[in-house]
Amino acid sequence: INRDMIHYLETKISNLRYSDQGEGEVLILLHGYLEAIETFDAFAKDLATKGRVICIDLPGHGKSNIKHDNVGVEEMAEAVLAFVNELNLGKVHLMGHSMGGYVALAFADRYSDKLASFSLLHSTANPDTEEKRENRKREIGLIKRGKKELICNTAVPNTFSKRNQDLFSKEIEGLVQIASETSDDGVVVALNAMMNRADRNETLKALQIPKYSFIGKEDNFIPFEKGMELANTNGMNPIVFENSGHMSFVEEQDACVEAVRNIMK
Repeated sequence: INRDMIHYLETKISNLRYSDQGEGEVLILLHGYLEAIETFDAFAKDLATKGRVICIDLPGHGKSNIKHDNVGVEEMAEAVLAFVNELNLGKVHLMGHSMGGYVALAFADRYSDKLASFSLLHSTANPDTEEKRENRKREIGLIKRGKKELICNTAVPNTFSKRNQDLFSKEIEGLVQIASETSDDGVVVALNAMMNRADRNETLKALQIPKYSFIGKEDNFIPFEKGMELANTNGMNPIVFENSGHMSFVEEQDACVEAVRNIMK
């Protein structure tokens, strides 16, 4: 990222780091768990040739600090709102990847009047299953035992389709690096926020704006059929990536960029 594009905004829960590039309609990208604004580097740069692209380090991730421990997806959404208001952005196209989708949903729940369009990038409105909650508790245990590297080295490659893992080994290496630089406190806050988030299917159903779900045919976290069913139930336009796992914006970057440009037209 070019240094000139990096800024900070002081909010109640975090001094938020963000990148801001391009001109025109505004797209806000919210990254996933163990990610940061750098995760979107190539993707955002491509998109910024045709619009204004803002990427935000969510509280506790990247270089955004956390001022107190009790930060759920609602508080994170409030931080994003502070940002939309402070920068006087008007209506924005909001797109959340994975955990960023949970924050985007919390935002849509309360501030839908600020949205021009809404997209889930490999994410879901469903709450955690019991099994998922147990996994997150186990990860919190690992963090507290100083085993963050273990999580990063397992979780990150798994975000790619099995057959893309060798092809994108260089990108995966970079993403593991970003993940390992996430503060331990930030990881724990995120795991608790995801574990305690509400079911937001009704929020999604009620949204009266263009809404999209980006779905990977080979996603290791959200089975394809499940992703399609969720999109259809909630009246979303599904955008399917045949050769992607959970990371279409890396695995099929050009197709993903085109899809986003079509949304912003």
